[in-house]
Amino acid sequence: MNELLKDHGYLYGNPGAYGLTEKGQQYAEEKYHSRGTGGSAQYNPSWETRTWSDETAAALKTDMEANPGGFDAGNSPTEEEDAFGYEPVVDYSGSGDDDDPQPSWKELAIGGAIVGALLIAPRVKPFWNNKVKPAAKKLRNGLAKEESVESTDS
Repeated sequence: MNELLKDHGYLYGNPGAYGLTEKGQQYAEEKYHSRGTGGSAQYNPSWETRTWSDETAAALKTDMEANPGGFDAGNSPTEEEDAFGYEPVVDYSGSGDDDDPQPSWKELAIGGAIVGALLIAPRVKPFWNNKVKPAAKKLRNGLAKEESVESTDS
């Protein structure tokens, strides 16, 4: 449907990025929407919707009868339609995908912590079993001896 409307001068642009020409503005209303919850642009999508009036179908039918192939069949648009809107649409909202996104300092810190944990993990168990456990056992036995000596002295 969008291709048909574009062929007859109601829309300009490409799939996913259509806009209304002056002719299309007579029959449709365009609204901009944004989720706008804050944070990074990739998490805040924005989009436009078009609501077409009931007269659009009749006008399009008339245009199709008068110009069956649309503008692509060699018929040129009116001066007004040519001056308005046959330019590519550029999205300045920042919601587009980046080809090479840069990681934030938080992502780098988390990645560093994970790599550090993976490098240290093989050395933790031997250290625990060979150093910490014997020292804790010695300390516990030493405290137990002191308690038993104190209890016999009393």
